Amino acid sequence: MKRTITISIIIMNLLNLFSCKAQNENDPYWDFNETKHFRPELNKGEFFKLSGFDFGWFVLEPISKFVKDKEHEIERGKSLSYGQKALYYWWYLDAQVTNGGFVQFYYNGYGPYVPTIIKGLEHIGDTEMANLVKKADKIYQKNKKLMDKAQESDLFGSDLYDRLDKMSLLDDDYYEMNEKTMSLIEAYIRKKPNEICLDEDGEEFDMNFSGLCKTFYDNKTIKEEFQLRKGVINGQFKSFYENRKPKEIVQYSKGQKTGELKEYYGNGQLRKEVTRNSTNGLNELKYFFENGQQSRLEYRDQEDKKYVDYKEWYENGQLKEHSTNIGKTKRNGYRIEYWANGNKKIEVDFKEGRAFWKNYWNEDGRQTLIDGTGLCITEWNSFKSVTTYETEYKNYLKHGKSRTIREGNVSLEQEFKEGKEDGITRSYYNNGNLKEETLYRKGEVVSKKEFPIFENPVVVTSIICEMEDEWLINRELEIADSYPIILNKDVLENDFKADISVFDGYPQDHELSYSYFVEIDKDGKPVNLDFLFADNGFLTTAVESSIKKMKFNPAQKNGESINSYLIIKHKLKLGE
Repeated sequence: MKRTITISIIIMNLLNLFSCKAQNENDPYWDFNETKHFRPELNKGEFFKLSGFDFGWFVLEPISKFVKDKEHEIERGKSLSYGQKALYYWWYLDAQVTNGGFVQFYYNGYGPYVPTIIKGLEHIGDTEMANLVKKADKIYQKNKKLMDKAQESDLFGSDLYDRLDKMSLLDDDYYEMNEKTMSLIEAYIRKKPNEICLDEDGEEFDMNFSGLCKTFYDNKTIKEEFQLRKGVINGQFKSFYENRKPKEIVQYSKGQKTGELKEYYGNGQLRKEVTRNSTNGLNELKYFFENGQQSRLEYRDQEDKKYVDYKEWYENGQLKEHSTNIGKTKRNGYRIEYWANGNKKIEVDFKEGRAFWKNYWNEDGRQTLIDGTGLCITEWNSFKSVTTYETEYKNYLKHGKSRTIREGNVSLEQEFKEGKEDGITRSYYNNGNLKEETLYRKGEVVSKKEFPIFENPVVVTSIICEMEDEWLINRELEIADSYPIILNKDVLENDFKADISVFDGYPQDHELSYSYFVEIDKDGKPVNLDFLFADNGFLTTAVESSIKKMKFNPAQKNGESINSYLIIKHKLKLGE
C-alpha cells in the first residue's frame, strides 16, 4: 500500500513537472529566472507619495526601459518576477481597452499576452478581472479567423465592433473594474516591495520604518524630505529645487493627502497655497504670479467644485473678476469683470442656474449693453486659443444677431428673436468654408442644408516634434542644450497613408491626433516609444511604424551627442 502511494506521488510530480513545462512553452512570457532578477532603483519619495495609476507608471517605466521593446520581451522578461509581470503585461491590456476596447486590444495583436495577463491577475488576487479577460478571450478564439482577416485592413473602416458586439459589451465592465485592478497591483507592490524594486541607493525598502527620510540630487543637494510612520507618510512632504529653494510642501495624514499644500516657483516665490477654511470647511486656494502678486482666490469642496466666492487679478494688481456662487445645484449670484485699466467690463446675474447678461462696457468705458439690452462681447480663453462671442440682447433675451469667432475666424452666425433662433443660422469650417445653413422660425427648424468641407477631400498628415526642459525635469530626466531635429519629416508626412473613412463619425474639420513620448539615441534613432494620447486606436500601429522610420540629428549637450527625448505628434485632417 505504501509503495503504491509512493509511486502515485512520483507520477503526480512528473505530471506536474511536464504540465508546468508545457504551460511555459505555451506561455514563454511567464518564465522567471530568479538568478537574473531585475529590480529597478526607485526614488523613495515618489514611492511613498504616489498612488493609483501614477504609482503604477512610476514603477513600470524603468521596467519597460529594461525590457526595451517587444523583440526583447521573452528573453528580458525572464528577469521579471511574477508580480512585475502582472503590472507589465496588464498595462498593455489597460492601455488598449481604455482607448478602443477589447476589439482594439486583439486587433492590434496583443492576443499572445493573454495567458500571461490572466496569470498575473490571478497572482495578485484579482480573479474578477482575470475572469473578464477569459470571457473576452473566449469570444476572440471563436472569432479568430474574422479578426485575422480584419487585420488586413484598417480597424476603423471595418465592421469588427458590430460583428464582435458581445466582446464590446465587456468594455463597460472593464472600465468599472480597472481602478480596482490598479489598487490590487499597488497593494501587492507595497506588501512585497523588495520583489519589485529597490530604493535609489540600491537598498531594500523597509515598510516598517519610522523616522525622517531624505532623498538627494546627484550633486548631493537635498531633493525631498518626509516623515514615515511604519512605512506610511505622515506630516509634511517637502521637495526642493536643485538650487535648494522649496518646490512643494504637501500635507499628509496616515498616508493620505489632506488637501493642504504649498507650491513654489524656482525663485522661491509662492505659486499656490491650499488651506482648509475653518469657517465654511472648504478648501481655500490662492494662486500667485511669479512677482508675488496674487492671481486667483477660490474655494472648492471635497469634490473639487467651486463655491461661494471667486476673485481673479491682473498681474498689475488690478481686480479682473469677482463672482459668487450660492447654491449647490443651480447657480445663484453674480459675476463682475474689469478691464486691466480698472474700468468695469461686464455685470452678470445668476438666478437658478440661468445667466442674465446685464451690462457691458468696452475698454474705453463706452457702455453697449444697458440693463439687459444692447450688444455684449465676451471671450473664452482655452489652451492658447481665444473664442469671442458677440451677442445682441433685448430685455435679457437674445434678440438680433450673434456671432462666434474662434481664433479670428467666424465659426457661427445666428439670428434671434425674443430668445429663440429666428432667421438664418450659418456655421463654418475652420478653413472658413460654409458648413451648414439652417432656417429657423420661432426656434423651430424650417430647412437645413449641409456643405462638404472639400469637394475631393484627402487625409493630410502633419508631424510635430517638440520638447521643453520643464517636461523632462518633471519626469526627472536629463535636459539637453538642444533637442533632436527630425531629418525626414516631409517624406514621412507624404508617405503616411490613411483613408478618409478614419474621419467617419467626426466633424469634417476635426483634427485627429496621436502622441508619443519617444527616446532618441545619440545616433539619431528612435529606441523607445511610450504612448501618450490618441483620439482613437485605429492608426496607432501605422503611427508607431512611422516613428520608427524617423531619422534625427541627435540632441546635444556640452558639444556631444546624447540620448534624449521628444514628444512626437501625428496630426491628421482633411484637405484637398
